[in-house]
Amino acid sequence: MSFEPELHVIGEICGGDGFAHSNAFCSYKVEKGDYWECCEGKETGQSQVDYAQPGATSFTWNHPVDLHFFTKSSKGWPAFCFEVGTLDSTGAKSLCGYGSCYVPSTPGSHEIKCPIWRPTGTPKEEITGYFLGARPQLVDKDIIFNKASEQRYRLFTETAGYIKLKLDIVIRGNIERKT
Repeated sequence: MSFEPELHVIGEICGGDGFAHSNAFCSYKVEKGDYWECCEGKETGQSQVDYAQPGATSFTWNHPVDLHFFTKSSKGWPAFCFEVGTLDSTGAKSLCGYGSCYVPSTPGSHEIKCPIWRPTGTPKEEITGYFLGARPQLVDKDIIFNKASEQRYRLFTETAGYIKLKLDIVIRGNIERKT
């Protein structure tokens, strides 16, 4: 009896820290290779907006994650791609930053801190962004993960904070390595 190896990812996007805003929310997308198929769960999602206590930079989202994959190979191991945003006083969305991290490849419970970065602009763009909230954004979001090794080194970025995840990983079967 043969079966395809499986990966279960169960947990939550706990929250974020270090963002210099009074509120923040997180949207995510799971990137994976051609050998992977998500048979259950949502590969994209968005948390609610959390408003921090005055003077605090910590946000709580507690957004659930429950994914079930079948695979034929470890090539293209799944990864989370994040975009963190904030709302201004009129309710318009503004960018806090981007980030990505791989799903852990070992079974068990994992706590992950995913660094978040944002592109920086010219001094004029940064001053405009400070006063008007229109920070530089990526035109091609594939740079966050898919084209990161080719394109990311061309960007000027700065640290924007980090996202905290708690994930439980269950692997069934032997996931073969194919190159």
